[in-house]
Amino acid sequence: MNPHQNAATCLNAVLCSLADLPDGGLRVVVDDLRKSDTAGMWQHHTFVTFKDYPPNTLAEPEGLSEAELADFGFFVLVRLLAANGRLPDADDAPDSDAHLTDEQRHRIEALTDEDVARIDQQLLSHCDGQFRKVAYVVGTAMSLDPERQPGIPDVFYAGRVCRLVECGALQAVGDLSRMRYSEVRRAR
Repeated sequence: MNPHQNAATCLNAVLCSLADLPDGGLRVVVDDLRKSDTAGMWQHHTFVTFKDYPPNTLAEPEGLSEAELADFGFFVLVRLLAANGRLPDADDAPDSDAHLTDEQRHRIEALTDEDVARIDQQLLSHCDGQFRKVAYVVGTAMSLDPERQPGIPDVFYAGRVCRLVECGALQAVGDLSRMRYSEVRRAR
């Protein structure tokens, strides 16, 4: 495509913004926006997440790890794709195991205690002190796990998030039965 050609802008966007914290740190905020009826204007649609950085941490962004920078870019891209309908919509199917295939059920039953512990560790590794959407935690854990068992669906991972909340390893807000409408963080 010629970069000078006009392309239709999608109806949804992701806004990354900074907020000053009282201690001198910075909060990076991610929100979903929706195109307004007024030409060229956008309006807030959904708060997604935020992360706080201590003072001077972002003064030299090259000091951030490659993994953190990659995770941030991955997260923003996934938000853009999801908000604009370019990923399968998780709302089309409930976040439950009611729609599991027999093959998926057999694969889940074949998991060992060690497999489940590794999945839990993967989920926990993508949580910190900031609230994150459960869908993000699940998707990231599934996509970045080099030892991921094929055929284990996202609803199983979401169920493990619920167990981690129940045992006190994670704190949650929102409706945990719906990955896109709940958030978790490491318990304090």
